[in-house]
Amino acid sequence: MTQTHAEQSLYRRLRHQLVTPESIYGTIIVSALIVLADDDESDFDLLVVVAATSFVFWIAHVFAATVAHHGKRGGTEIPLGEALGDAVRHSAGLLIAAIIPILVLALGAAGILSEELAYVLALLVGVVILFVLGTLAFAERGSRWYFCLLGGTATALLGVAVILLKAIFH
Repeated sequence: MTQTHAEQSLYRRLRHQLVTPESIYGTIIVSALIVLADDDESDFDLLVVVAATSFVFWIAHVFAATVAHHGKRGGTEIPLGEALGDAVRHSAGLLIAAIIPILVLALGAAGILSEELAYVLALLVGVVILFVLGTLAFAERGSRWYFCLLGGTATALLGVAVILLKAIFH
């Protein structure tokens, strides 16, 4: 079965909106925050820290991108509103990356899952997200399915390594 042009176009738009440096970086930040949590910290407290920190990183990224892109570029004036709008769109991955781990932590905070299970699942979700993002990136390049899976696995493992390094050096 072949995809229609509209389906391919939707896939490409979604892929380009979801597989961004910001979503990958956001996933790593969220996972590192979860790793660094104190053993006695509740899932609710961790949820608040992850949400607040993700929001602060997003604001900082939007601010930096707005300042960096506002003004003249190649002889073209980029108004402040346009620079801000572009920054908000491009930075969305930082916030989107936090949604699923926060939802998992919320299940622990609400008592639907044990707090320990929610903590482990929130970390596992980050690794799975990195796997999916890596797989989609390779699929976009037209790689064979096994290279897509290998690329996804490498992305997930690199994410695990970065999470561990952040935890070790923090």
